[in-house]
Amino acid sequence: MILQTDEKLLLARFNDLEQGTEFGGYPHFSRFLDPAECALFKERVHPRVPYLLWGGYEDAERKMLGFFPDYMEPDPSLFPIASLRLTAPEKLEHRTVLGSLMGLGIERNLLGDVAMEEKNSVIFTCDSIKDYVCLNLIRAGRLPVTLTEVPFDELAILPRAWEPVCGTVASLRLDCVVGLLTGASRSSADEMLRRELVSVNHTVCTKGSVILSQGDVLSIRKFGRAELAEILGETKKGRTRIVLKKYI
Repeated sequence: MILQTDEKLLLARFNDLEQGTEFGGYPHFSRFLDPAECALFKERVHPRVPYLLWGGYEDAERKMLGFFPDYMEPDPSLFPIASLRLTAPEKLEHRTVLGSLMGLGIERNLLGDVAMEEKNSVIFTCDSIKDYVCLNLIRAGRLPVTLTEVPFDELAILPRAWEPVCGTVASLRLDCVVGLLTGASRSSADEMLRRELVSVNHTVCTKGSVILSQGDVLSIRKFGRAELAEILGETKKGRTRIVLKKYI
């Protein structure tokens, strides 16, 4: 795989952080990484010191990378991450909260996930901006909101909501599965791939002939993300029955 300039810069940053830990003797942390950046780290970096990817809760998508000296166990409590519980008169949708946050002009890599509890939202931020967010995020959509910092172990994050997409495909080729997931024709699915709109396991993929496996994660720009959850075998006509989990 040929690395893009921004990927090379990110790998260089990883190396700087690791060397800082190795020679300085104390932990170093990145800003928040998106799933593709986390995947790049796992694929390309072979750390010499202990490390941990952590985003504030177990199933976080956006995570910080922390390097730790040899005498320390990687510890989530040391990460410079704040968890802010957002309360409002009504439960807010994820996109409403995220849109209001981005409206504050904050760089995306300073923000982690926006996760959901039963009644509230939880915003994960770098420690350096938590006070700014608490002071300036006073409304989300049309509703007034209040933010309170809460320890990680007091959160009750719900699993990410999803809906099943069931159907049959001619094969487990990427273009076939993209067509089922989006309802697009074969030619339209091929066009999405050519335009680099499709990622498999957080890496852009342009080859429709790639064969997917159970557990693979597909991301389609402006459409969303889904996991190939089950492969149920063949129909009498030789097509393959599958179930996708489309995250909502």
